Amino acid sequence: MKQDNVRSNIDEIIRQSQKRGFLKGILGTILVLVILSTVLLFLPQSHQHVTDSRPEIGQASFEVSVSRKELNALVEKYINADPSLRHQFRFEMQKKGMMLYGTYKLFGQSVDFGMRMTPEVTKHGGILLHADSVAVGQLPLPVKYVMDYFGKKVDLPNWLTLDAQKKTLLIDLGRAPKVQGVHVKAVQINPEKDKFVFRGGFSDK
Repeated sequence: MKQDNVRSNIDEIIRQSQKRGFLKGILGTILVLVILSTVLLFLPQSHQHVTDSRPEIGQASFEVSVSRKELNALVEKYINADPSLRHQFRFEMQKKGMMLYGTYKLFGQSVDFGMRMTPEVTKHGGILLHADSVAVGQLPLPVKYVMDYFGKKVDLPNWLTLDAQKKTLLIDLGRAPKVQGVHVKAVQINPEKDKFVFRGGFSDK
């Protein structure tokens, strides 16, 4: 009889221990989930937000308005001449917007293409180009496909940011090559009216 009582007590202790262990396991799991959720909440998100840098222009700044011909001369000298772009891209402002010329691999062959882009001035004075169409001669190509190709295959300079999903190309004038040692930012880009206004100045740093 005593042995039965002892065995019964032992079984009860085991059940209680298992119950406490089970509860501890549940509480431990909940605690881990709460901590993990809190950590994930405060971690930086992985969504890419493309933005340009603010050019370091001193107080003694000035504005200059140039024609399309004058702008293309500056682009040719200070942007197209960048070693990272040579034999890959060339920018040219036209009456209906910016044209981007380059070479694209199509069916294993290198073919020249032209991409028509609509320019927009960003809040920091950069130029955001929205890709409208791409063509090889009279043959149209999918814009997103071509831009995705460049994003993966071409090593762009740090002042150019390509977003294949949004079909945009950002010219970050805060990082672009200086013009005669002067930082510049875009103020107005109006190809149809042949008016391009920029603000320039020497860096405070």
